[in-house]
Formats: sequence, C-alpha cells, structure tokens
Amino acid sequence: MPRSTRSDQVGLERGQRRAGGWLLSPALVALAVTTLVPLAFAAILSFTRYDLLSDPEFAGLDNYIALFTDPRFAQAIGNTLYFAVGQVVIGVVVALLVAMLFNRRLYGGTAMRTLVYLPQAMSYVTVALLWSFLYDPYVGPINQLLRSLGIGQVNFLTDPNLAMPSIMALSLWRNLGYFMIILLAGLKAIPPELPEAAQVDGANWFQRLVYVTVPQLASPLLFVAVTWLMGGLQMFTQSYVMTQGGPVNSTRTIVYDMYESAFLRLDIGKASAIAVLMFLAVLLLAILPRIVAAMRERSAA
Repeated sequence: MPRSTRSDQVGLERGQRRAGGWLLSPALVALAVTTLVPLAFAAILSFTRYDLLSDPEFAGLDNYIALFTDPRFAQAIGNTLYFAVGQVVIGVVVALLVAMLFNRRLYGGTAMRTLVYLPQAMSYVTVALLWSFLYDPYVGPINQLLRSLGIGQVNFLTDPNLAMPSIMALSLWRNLGYFMIILLAGLKAIPPELPEAAQVDGANWFQRLVYVTVPQLASPLLFVAVTWLMGGLQMFTQSYVMTQGGPVNSTRTIVYDMYESAFLRLDIGKASAIAVLMFLAVLLLAILPRIVAAMRERSAA
C-alpha cells in the first residue's frame, strides 16, 4: 500500500474515532451526572452518620458493620435471593417453553405473541395494583373462583408463606413476554438442519431440547438469566405497593430496607452503604457474561 494511501486511511480512522467520541459525549455526560456522580456521593456518605438535619460525621465502617449484624437486613437478603433466584429458575424454563411453542407455525401466532408481551408495556405500579385486586380475599376474582370450586379463601398477600410466591407470580407474568422474545429470536437463529439431523438419528423431543436447542441458546439463555437476576435483586415496587414489606417482613427486600433506612429513619449513611453493596452485586452480575465468554474462548483455544 502506498504511503499516502496508508496515511489517508489512518487519518480517516482517526476522524471516525473523533466523530464517534463527539456523538457519545452527550450520553457520557448524562451518565456521569445522573449515575456516576450520585454513586460517588453515596459511597462517601456510606462512611458517615447523616440524617439530613445535621452535618455528616465520619463513621468509618460502622454502617457496613451495622448492616451485617442486623437480623432484618439478613432477612432482607434472604427474601431478595429467594425472589430473584426463584423467579429466574422458573421464568427461564417457562420463557423457553413458550418461545419454543411460538417458534412453531401456529394460527394467530403474532396476536398471541403480542398478548404475551403486552404486560411488559405496563409499569410495575399498575401491575401491582391490578394483582392486588386479583388477590383480594373478599372481592378478588381469584378467591371468588376458589370459593366457587369449594376450595375456600386464600390469603395471598397476608400469609407469610404465600406473600412472596404471590409477588413472584405477578413478576413472572409481567416479564415473561420480554424474555420470551429474546429466546424466540435465538431459536429462529438455530439452523433447522441441526434438530432435523438429531431427529433422523432417533433423538426424541427432550433429547433434541437438551443436546441441540439448549447448547445453541447458551448465550441468549445466559443473557436472560443474568438480566432477570439483576432485575430481581432490585425488586421494590411490588413489595412497597402490595405488602409494605410484610407480613412479618416476609417480602422485605434489600431495596425496601434501603428505602426505609433513608426515608423513614433518615439514616442516610446506612442507606448509602446498602446502595454501594447493591451496586457492587449488580456490577458483578453485569460482568459475569464476559467472564463466562472469556473462559469459553480460553477452553476452545
């Protein structure tokens, strides 16, 4: 390649990088102002005692020590993990099965996909209010149906053993369509020759699912699981609207504890410490797919 042509190419690439930087700069500034600066401020406040009424006082690691010795926070961690992991385990399986159903040529498939995806367009507040009515022990349609069947009244939101599974059910209903669409796109990208060849070799439906479909969907499944888990760890609206963390703290989550510390007890230092810990947990989950991809490339090499 002539020297002038090479220098022109280098200059063009440099100009493209510069233009890309200018185009990205508004988003980067907005990210810094709305996310990075508040996060840094929260990290600083997590080492202080601050109640919004007096000046902050340096407290060292007292807020973090208080968190890990607080039985209510330990219960909040357990409730959050129960909700997030349970939602992911059940949701990924259901979303995959629904995606496989829609991957077939069904009459009215487009309309049905729209109906399944429609709850995603609703806010969590709307969904929580709707399901609070459905769960109502006196006028709720679900309990009316159960009474008509002779089963009797079920206290979905006031029974400590049923409150969190009930919230999990509405969260699955709300998020199923979004993750189903992602898995459906992954299914359509699988070459049809692979399952057909497995069927010719005598593989049944379950064997084709385990040995052909799931390995081909490894990346979409990982994305769905991690994204769903990240959202589950930040669950707050459903618990706040439907149960206020009860009954008996059975739906108290990490974010609910952070809200209560900040706005009800004015313990800003402790709330900031919870925010920092939550950020670190979500950050770890966010980089998990990259770690898995790097390990997979290394094993392949």
